[in-house]
Formats: sequence, C-alpha cells, structure tokens
Amino acid sequence: MISAISGLALSRQVTNAEDLAQSYGPWSGIRTNHVVSTRGSFFDETGSSRGLSTKEDLELLLALRKQADLVIVDAVTARNEQYRKLSSAHLAIVSASGNFRSIPAATATSGVTLFAPSIQESDNDSKPEVITIDPAEPFASLLTWASRMQLDSLLLEAGPTLTKLCFKTTQVAQSAITVTPKVPLEDLDRLGNPFSNQGSLVSVAQSSDATFTLWSY
Repeated sequence: MISAISGLALSRQVTNAEDLAQSYGPWSGIRTNHVVSTRGSFFDETGSSRGLSTKEDLELLLALRKQADLVIVDAVTARNEQYRKLSSAHLAIVSASGNFRSIPAATATSGVTLFAPSIQESDNDSKPEVITIDPAEPFASLLTWASRMQLDSLLLEAGPTLTKLCFKTTQVAQSAITVTPKVPLEDLDRLGNPFSNQGSLVSVAQSSDATFTLWSY
C-alpha cells in the first residue's frame, strides 16, 4: 500500500506503485531511477541495491520500465543485479572498460546494445550491437544513437558514477528516488537530491518501509 503525501502523487491519490508511475506522466529525455538508504548509500553490504529495495520499489521500477523506450545501465550494476534482456524496452549497457563478462543480457542477440571504448571481455562470440564511446563522455555517443533510433524516453538505472556523468549533459528531465527505510513525516522537508541542487521536488509518497520522491529539472 502506498500513501500519497504531496505533489503529483497526491493529485492522483495514488495507492500503489502502478498508480504512482502513472502519476509521474510521460517524459522526454532521461529519467534517472535510484534507491538509496537514509544515510545516502546506493548499495548494501554485498555491493547490490537489492538489499535497499522493497516490494513497492521493485514494482515501481518495473512500472517505470514499461513507460521507457530505452533502459540504460552500467556494466557493474548489470553484473551485480544479473540483468537480462527486457521485455518492455531496449537495454543499453555501458562499460568504460569493455568488460561485459557474467552479464546475462550481454549474450542476447537482439534488444540489447553495448556501449564501450572497445570490447575487451565477453562471454559470447556472437555479440549484440556495439557502439563506441569516450569513457569520459559516454552519453555523447549514446544520446546520438538513441536519437537515431527514435528512442525518446530514456530510463537510467545506474550507480552514482555513471549517473554523475549523465548529469553533465542537459538531457536529465527527472529523477525518481526511493529512500529506505521510510523517512519520518517530520523530516520530509529535509529531503535532498544526491545529484543536483537544481531540482524541484514535485512528488512525495510513502509505503510502510520506503519514501518515493520525484525531482524535476
């Protein structure tokens, strides 16, 4: 059960993750999506975000993917989370090193595109499409490719390193940030954005164990 607190969530009186995703509306450009702890960590003790996520957070993630044309993830996250080919959107996996080993999706023959300076390590001789990038500015090539492919709504599910590079572009429209555990109501006015001080908090909702926020830029 999700309860609306303010902004878009309240205007739609959302009660579940699907409603919450719908309340955010369509977008053009990049929407970043993250789960973080109240201490600001993006990972649990195993280096994965799974230990921070909740049932409703996962449901929100899947609902946001359904709205996206392209899901973007870094290779480390894809490996830790064992990403596979998505049924609802094209998948882009970005690696500064070119190491795509132990990522199930990297062996797909369609629906997945790899972005790297070059392919150094792969589990499959029959690789997906590979787009060459500059590791310092990976989104230059990625956004050009996405535009050419007419992929307009991009969802970034990356860790802080790739996300910070993403914010150096002018294409980030929104950030959906889940905070766990739930932030007390009296502390909601202290909510911050770990990536930008330019964002406006346009939606807040809560479940029993998480706070869901949407920031607009």
